[in-house]
Order: sequence, then structure tokens, then C-alpha cells
Amino acid sequence: MTGGVGLSGLISGMNALRGNCVRGTELLNEDVDHRLRSFALAMDRLLQAAIAAGCTSAVALALVALFIAATPVSRAQTARQGADLLKDRNIDVSRAGAAQLPRSEGDQLLVDGWPLYRTERGQQAFNDSMATLRATDGAAPVPGAFRGCAHLECNLVLPSVSSGGWIPPGRIWVSPTEYVLVVHSPRLHEGQPYRRRDSRQMRYFVFHEFHNSTRNTDPFDTISSHSGSVFVPLYMSKEWADARGRRFVIVVQVAPYDVVSFHATDWGSAGPGMEVAKNMTEELEPLQGLAGIVVATILKTAAPQLEIVNHGGNEGLPMLRQYERWLSTRKAQAPAPAVVLPFLGARSERVAAAGGRLEDLIVRRGASPLIPIADRGVVPPRTALSASPPLSAQSALLAAGPEPMLIGPIRPAVRPDPEALPRLVEPIRPATRPGSGAGG
Repeated sequence: MTGGVGLSGLISGMNALRGNCVRGTELLNEDVDHRLRSFALAMDRLLQAAIAAGCTSAVALALVALFIAATPVSRAQTARQGADLLKDRNIDVSRAGAAQLPRSEGDQLLVDGWPLYRTERGQQAFNDSMATLRATDGAAPVPGAFRGCAHLECNLVLPSVSSGGWIPPGRIWVSPTEYVLVVHSPRLHEGQPYRRRDSRQMRYFVFHEFHNSTRNTDPFDTISSHSGSVFVPLYMSKEWADARGRRFVIVVQVAPYDVVSFHATDWGSAGPGMEVAKNMTEELEPLQGLAGIVVATILKTAAPQLEIVNHGGNEGLPMLRQYERWLSTRKAQAPAPAVVLPFLGARSERVAAAGGRLEDLIVRRGASPLIPIADRGVVPPRTALSASPPLSAQSALLAAGPEPMLIGPIRPAVRPDPEALPRLVEPIRPATRPGSGAGG
């Protein structure tokens, strides 16, 4: 595109040279990229000066310089024009300015309108997610497509795990305005094998939660942190909104669900796990709960022997309870035909060719509020410990709020009785060092 502009300028210039004049305004009236416009103005002045002096060689030099400026010189320059494919945005670039301790995706630095992550692995996962979102964009299913099963109030038929261990990518709709976006962002290059467990080693599916001193809930930054061996094959985002105002949760799969991974020593890491973008002090978002049911049901169908568990203590417990409530409700209901939820698969060629601007894809979350200094570095924060011991009645009054509270009637101050003060019973005498014959 930019090269074409430079070429048209050259042709215009060469045609003008035949009549010993150059009409620089012709180039300025072209559809020139905004980065070239100021440069072209300077060239126009140079050309006019050269013509007045009869310096044809100077005119040619100026045209060559303009052509060089109009030619794309780097991948980053092309990205700034918005011409890159989504999967290629902010890849092979410097990450010097990327946020090192973000708390959400809203805390990421934007470079040419696109978030810059601190590792290329996290960047690729974000890019894959946005490309999958673009590749599956379209009309939402009509309410009748759910056959009374909106919000998963039914027995479900969901996409099946492939023989390679991957959940099919695409949109799984749970209501006419909500969906789960399944994304593939493999850790290994195409053709490289994963170490996978056999069915005898697959015993648990474990719900995890993010917990760290920064309260980071950006799933892509968490993927950046897991740079060694596979921690978990699945990562779930918080609730997002797309450019059409529909809500969705992203589930990024980075490896086959039965990959050998090490994430839950209390369960022997005997099976897959999923990191959920939720700190232990936060409420589980409703759509996250539905997405957890979807993923657990898909994996349980692929490996019926899996027991659905949480990591330990309170971590992952809200998600587990959500799944267990849904399961008990299904068992208590009379048998009914299962409902196939609307699913729009993401074709690999459409994902690879996806392009667009960030604002055409999502409504971006704002930056996270600052963390009070007293709470930094404490996991979980001391102001929100859920397992704190009960307070006494007086302590509860004192800790009830930041405003001072009156805990007794106001009484006049009374000077203490001098006789009640402690008194010396002997005169003060200097201390003496014990003699050498003192025993002990």
C-alpha cells in the first residue's frame, strides 16, 4: 500500500521532468500515509528550489529519497499501519516497555493500539485469542436454538475432545448474549510431540485460582509466568465484552488436556488442571461458573474416570461448588433429552487470516486500581482473609470500621490519688560489686 504511493509519486515526478517542471502538489493530493505527509511537504520545498536552480540531478535525488521513505522498512512499521495479521501483532519486537506486574489485561501497555506483553509466549496467546474471536464473529443464535436450556439448565451435548487431546476451538454459546471462546495457543511448534498420560494416570480435573501479591488476573500474563514445563493445559479469563456488547469468557488451551503436567501435588498432578482468573478474595463471576461447567463436562465426557476437584483449601472451591450444584440439579430432575448447545467452530484458515483493530474486537477493561501499601506482598491480603479467627466482642467493635466509635460514656478526667502511686521503701544506695569470695 505505502510502496504504491511512493511509486505513483515517482511516476508523477518523472513525467513532470519531461517538461522541466515538477508539480509537487500532485503527490500531496495522493492518498499518502500520514507518516509521509510531513516528509512530502519538505520534499516539495526541496523540489521547487531545485527546479528554480535548474538542478535536475537534485530533483532526481529528492524523488529517490521520497521513494525510500515510502517503502516499508520493518515488520513493526507494517504493524503500526494496522496491516499485520492479528496473530503477528507485537511479535519479534522489543518488550522493554511492557508491564512487569500487571493486575489485569487493562494494565498492559498499548503499542500502536495493541497490548504488549512481557513475553512472546503471553503475546502469542493473546493474539491467538483475538484472532479466534475475529474468525468466529457473526450473528448470535436465536433464543429458540437453546430449547429452554439457556444458562445450562439442562443435560448438555458439547463438542468432543479430538484424538490429539484438544477441545475444538470456537464459540460455545450458553445464551443468546453469552458464550465461551475456546482458543488454541500451543506451547510447542506444529509437529513437536507432547508427553501425554494414559487413561490410568488420568484421575482428577483440578480447578485452580490465581493468587499472588499483585492480584494479577490477566491470563496471558500468567501464561508468560509459566515458562518452564507445562503447568496446566487450560487457562480461563475473567468475563469480557466483545465489540457487539456480548459477554464472553476465554478458555485458552496450550497443550493436550492429558499432557504430563505438574500443578497439584495434593492430587499427585494425576490429570489436567485449569487456572481461573480469580483471586481467592474475589467472587467467581457468573459466566466463569458456566464456563467451568462447560469445560468440566467436556473433559468428563472424554475421560469419565476423572473426579472434579479443587486444588486445596479454598482455592478453586467456588468453581467446584458451582459445578457440583449444577450436577446435583441434573440428577434430581426427571430424565430429559440432552440439548446440543450452539457451537461455531473456528476454522484454522480464518484464524490465520484474521485482521482488525482492538476496538473492533473487544471493549477493553480499564486499568486496575492501585493496591494499598499495607496490603502489598500479602497473599491473600490481610484485610480480606476469609479464614481469620473470630474476634472478641470488644475487638469486633474496634475493628468494625475506619471511623472512631464511642465504647463507653464520657466521664471527667480524675487526677490519681498521690497515695496510690508507687513509693520507694528504702533510700537509694549505690550498687556494690560482689567480692571474690561470693559463691554462686
